[in-house]
Amino acid sequence: MSKVPPKIRKIKNFISPVDLDVKILKEIEIILKNNPKIKQKIKNISGLDKKLYYAKVWEVTENQPLFILEHSDKRGWKNFHLDHIYPISKGFIEKISPEKIGDIKNLRFIPYKENLKKGGKITSESKKVLRKIKRGKK
Repeated sequence: MSKVPPKIRKIKNFISPVDLDVKILKEIEIILKNNPKIKQKIKNISGLDKKLYYAKVWEVTENQPLFILEHSDKRGWKNFHLDHIYPISKGFIEKISPEKIGDIKNLRFIPYKENLKKGGKITSESKKVLRKIKRGKK
């Protein structure tokens, strides 16, 4: 049995799962402090890793020039919703960076009923956007 050098042992034991949870919670807290409206968007997301991912995507999303998108002036709960063409949920599964999922090229405003119906489904347009994302095109 080989011995683990003390320096490596110290690094391996440095972050416990509890410490990691606290670190993630602090990251989420910082994002929410700077962007309070994101809290509503992530409140029902289970799992800290997933919640952090969603918070990061929404942070990037809300910092985009959304006003340039068609129908941005009609944004509202019972009007037009901001849609991530390639869904956030699939971005999390595919491990696509929040910067790419929240980028303006992956955003559009669509009628709220259409957005609720679409949910996290992959559409033909989603597939096209994914190919662009994976090729690194913004």
